[in-house]
Amino acid sequence: MLPIACTKGGGRGKASSMAKWIDEPSSGSRSGNVIKFPQLQVKFEIPETLYVFRNCGEASHTRDGSNDWIPIVTCGSTGDDVFEEEGGEEDYFASEEASAAGAEPIDLTFYVTKKTRPIDERAVSWFEGQFKQAGLDVSDISYQHEYHKKAGIYAKLHVVDGNGEPEREIVQFMFPRDDVVFIAKMEYPFGETRSVEQDWQYLMWNFDFEQPAAE
Repeated sequence: MLPIACTKGGGRGKASSMAKWIDEPSSGSRSGNVIKFPQLQVKFEIPETLYVFRNCGEASHTRDGSNDWIPIVTCGSTGDDVFEEEGGEEDYFASEEASAAGAEPIDLTFYVTKKTRPIDERAVSWFEGQFKQAGLDVSDISYQHEYHKKAGIYAKLHVVDGNGEPEREIVQFMFPRDDVVFIAKMEYPFGETRSVEQDWQYLMWNFDFEQPAAE
């Protein structure tokens, strides 16, 4: 289980519309392949091309009690999804074993939670310690000033077995906005051969804010 993105407590002043949405989540609106959440000031355009996370839509907004994250949108695979386009031009990316046995269903989800600590360069070491305390191996963690139009903390983590060998890989990006933090997260078996990284790039770029951040 991942540590919470933000510690409890804190939070002063008038809550933004985004923070109020966390207290009382409401449905977004969809037009074509664009999902909008006016209160969160975000829009998500489902990419035309996805190789693994092909099933995108609005999440249930059911609070995750373990870390107080609220799912916003989620994109999932199916057990038999492997990288395959019409014409088979990209089939070499697919694992023959996954194709034969059926690959594990996985998903990529965007969450939001209230911000009660800064998400900046100085916070990187704090989060690294939290991940390690949770028993995760930290493969990579850094502050990104311009990551798909967003600034925040990127982390690649491993769930390890009793021998310290990686079993699962978690990719997570936390990016603040006013008094909330958005989190993009995907998890899959270590050594995954499907093109999850390609989809991650598309989906991160297409999750965007309706207007520039206030100065």
